[in-house]
Amino acid sequence: MTPRQLKKRALMVGAVLGGVIFAAAFAAYFAFGGSSYEDSTSPRTLSPPEAKVTEGTLRGKWANIPDYSVQYAAFRGIPYAQPPVGMLRFKAPLPPAMWSGVRDATKEGSACMQVSDFAEIIGSEDCLYLNVYSRGRPNGVLLPVYVFIHGDVNRSGSGTDFGPELFMRRPIVVVTINYRLNAFGFLNLDNDVVPGNAGIKDQIAALRWIHANIDKFGGDPSAITIGGQSTGAASAHWLTLLPESRGLVKRAILESGSALHSWAYHEDNIAVALQLGSNLSKHKDVSLEEVARLVMERPAAEILSATDSIELNGIQLPFSASPERRAPQEGGQVPLITQDPEKYILTDRSPVPILLGMNSREWLFNFQYLGYARSPQLIRNKINNLVSIFPKSVMPGSDTAAYLNLTSTHSLEHALDLVHQHFFKDNGADPNKTSSVFQSFLDDVYVGTDVNRLAELRVRVGQGRTQTYVYRFGVCAKYNTSPFQNPGQVAEGASNGDELQYLWYRGNQKFEGDGLASTTLNYMVETWSFYVGSGIPQPFTKWVPNEFRSKPGDVIYMNIGENVDVKEDPIAGQNAPFWLDLCQQYRDNSST
Repeated sequence: MTPRQLKKRALMVGAVLGGVIFAAAFAAYFAFGGSSYEDSTSPRTLSPPEAKVTEGTLRGKWANIPDYSVQYAAFRGIPYAQPPVGMLRFKAPLPPAMWSGVRDATKEGSACMQVSDFAEIIGSEDCLYLNVYSRGRPNGVLLPVYVFIHGDVNRSGSGTDFGPELFMRRPIVVVTINYRLNAFGFLNLDNDVVPGNAGIKDQIAALRWIHANIDKFGGDPSAITIGGQSTGAASAHWLTLLPESRGLVKRAILESGSALHSWAYHEDNIAVALQLGSNLSKHKDVSLEEVARLVMERPAAEILSATDSIELNGIQLPFSASPERRAPQEGGQVPLITQDPEKYILTDRSPVPILLGMNSREWLFNFQYLGYARSPQLIRNKINNLVSIFPKSVMPGSDTAAYLNLTSTHSLEHALDLVHQHFFKDNGADPNKTSSVFQSFLDDVYVGTDVNRLAELRVRVGQGRTQTYVYRFGVCAKYNTSPFQNPGQVAEGASNGDELQYLWYRGNQKFEGDGLASTTLNYMVETWSFYVGSGIPQPFTKWVPNEFRSKPGDVIYMNIGENVDVKEDPIAGQNAPFWLDLCQQYRDNSST
């Protein structure tokens, strides 16, 4: 479908919306001005919006929708848990305290502890806040809810980084959240002092609060879609898998990430903890007991600074989800993630519906930013040390191996040799070719392969009991933020995070007047909103859910580029069959 055809169909949206319930809400929304607050088209005459939640009354403020006559109610800095400070550091969050009177909800809550782009420590341990944006309930109809989890490798970011204005043109309620980052959110000693996965537990606490209170903002607690990008998508996926949260979620949107990725889960949590303890104590050898004492006593800024040099081999993130193997104790911290993600997926007989996707050149920005495009020698060094960029998700985790009754498995060296032969047997013979192959390799190992594999796994395990819609975003237009392209060449697709610029307000987007960028903005906001409301992402074009295909690697997906069309091939590209076969080699000698 051409951009002109898309624009024409955008003008006909009322005639093509396919979800009956959502379409009815959509019509009522605009018929009643999109708000339960009286005369919302003249907000200057109104009192500030208020909402009475479990803990007390909140007072927000009216905010503008650019180039749109109707405003929306913004409630910011809402506490969804007690501040995790003092003895609550690293612990599972507790419910927020009650307050008397009216609480000001016009200012953002503090971001969680992190290092800024300017190498400054910012944020606070008191950071468990969320934001709710709503135009009210149209004619008494509760609206579907989109809860978004920010990404940025579990080290930085906050819910306030994402402006809701584009979505506020649509009949949905939007919520963004903060959660603990770095060591404060993902350090795991697997004991009652530092039980682990605090950041994921924060997200569950936020979901519980939203489920209990979102109707006060015009949202439907039975229609919550959880979404995220990159590590935020991995978190959203975890929330669909864990028993503690999946009942709170109706569907999910995963942009360039899932719990299946190598960087979304690791089992080296004790090694990470010992590295942190060594950095804090200035001694090479420390005990876990000493680490527990140090991280509870030292100032937050000192702990954050001590995490800078911590790394894991491969493409794993040191601060991400990890297993809690301890036996539950009466009065102790209850374990949350007790299995590896693949085991959760394989045993999930009623999967939550998901819209899953990736961008066409996921690692384009980082390939340039990290210097690979300018240094053939840097590429050769990485290829010669392939283990440093090898995706450990190729091999099953310990829980999956036990579930599949694996009696033996290939060595890591076996996989490294096959990867080297497939990608780099002519390493250095042609620097330009090697550079191109290496860039594709990075696209695969960081995002593409596991998106392809999850799409296939859900079809095989779910056995048709749920729908998985898949997309590939390849637009390169005015709103893309990746400044790096191959020198002297035409722009070549979308890098990691580019799709966010067509969903969240950054101050420069327009629904018309910017050619392909505006057309794409219309398409993405409408499609995501329609999926949140109806579970079907097709306000303009007919999407086809992924189904079993006999050809290895093939996935049914919507290709979103200058044209929008359904495709059936390996979404991760030509190397997907190789990676999927390699993964299967490590799982073949099973009795299930």
